[in-house]
Amino acid sequence: SEAIDAFDDMYAQIKKVFGFASVTRAAACEKTLDAILKTCAEYLPDKLDGAKTFKCEAKRSDKAFPLKSPELAAEAGGAILEALPGLKVKMDDPDVTVRIEVREKEAYIHAGQDRGAGGIPIGSSGRALLLLSGGIDSPVAGYMMAKRGLEISAIHFVSPPYTSERAKQKVVDLAKIISKYTGPINLHVVNFTDI
Repeated sequence: SEAIDAFDDMYAQIKKVFGFASVTRAAACEKTLDAILKTCAEYLPDKLDGAKTFKCEAKRSDKAFPLKSPELAAEAGGAILEALPGLKVKMDDPDVTVRIEVREKEAYIHAGQDRGAGGIPIGSSGRALLLLSGGIDSPVAGYMMAKRGLEISAIHFVSPPYTSERAKQKVVDLAKIISKYTGPINLHVVNFTDI
């Protein structure tokens, strides 16, 4: 249960990483037909909950696997129909597409995918400095900059006693929130009173 919670947290976080168009969870198993069919029957019922139609697609990176991709897809589809008799196969526009991938070391079974953050990986477009105020516009601008691949640092000007400690703390809190999407941010707080 604790490991599942940690995985759920990690999965939620990876959906915020720029550069991933989509993410999916998969069950890994031995790359034998028996193991693949057993994993399909055990792992997929939760993933197909509420679906009325599905189709199976298979891909073999390991060409030594004894079945060809269409044969593997047909076998897996049969195992799914046996485990979930209410489902129907629909090759055009199904509710869910089940994918079986036979790779070098293991086989992976997954159904559906979640939308990723998209964009470009952070740092691939250089670095930039964000003027971070206490409003909504500057954190949105920082998010958009990071989505375009910029690694950002932030700067905020304070003028005590004309600006309050609470206003500064709001900016620190905004930087923490945006860093969930942009990665670590160096926040430079500059005292502007004397100037």
